[in-house]
Amino acid sequence: MFIEVHMHQGNYKMPRTSVHQLLDDKLIIFLRSWGSQDYDQKFIEEVMHFLSTAQADINVTSPFDYLENLTSLANKVRISLLLAHDYFNKIENKNSLSVGFETTVLMKVKNEIAWAAVGRFDLYKINDQGLQILSATGSDQDQFVLLPVDLLGVEKNFEMRCGSIQATNEPLLISSTYKNSLKLQNGENLQNEVVEHSDPNGTYWFSKIKSE
Repeated sequence: MFIEVHMHQGNYKMPRTSVHQLLDDKLIIFLRSWGSQDYDQKFIEEVMHFLSTAQADINVTSPFDYLENLTSLANKVRISLLLAHDYFNKIENKNSLSVGFETTVLMKVKNEIAWAAVGRFDLYKINDQGLQILSATGSDQDQFVLLPVDLLGVEKNFEMRCGSIQATNEPLLISSTYKNSLKLQNGENLQNEVVEHSDPNGTYWFSKIKSE
């Protein structure tokens, strides 16, 4: 998978969004750390360890059950985030809050792309009709507060959005906005002007993803 990134930071600043392409570009981790970025590598290792193991061993086990409404690949991506959450919630944040994460993990295997997302990340498919929403944050509160409602690794319970689609030539778009909104004007000619500045101090980040 190939990606391109656009961003703007107004006076309302979110932490830096890092992008990590792993497992021969079949795995992409979008990560935003609220706290020290010193924990980023441990997060990546937790996610990648399970997914690389699951890719090599179809009988890999975990303490979390599979959901019947998700494909096998989507369940594996979901479980990788649950394992990362379990580690940070019970170890790094056990005695005091050190870090929380917004993240989206995308993984492509054969003709399927699966995702799992926590926090202020929305996922779209770009087609002739514009932006087709695949996954969006479930709380309107995220439009009014800079700190996201859900962070991985902090509270015991949090919202995770998961799913999968068939890989096609249509690009995907993942975005985070605060005090701004996203629109598509020129088909696949995606430039910064797709963002409407409802507040000049707002911030946005988005990435266009093309399947191989």
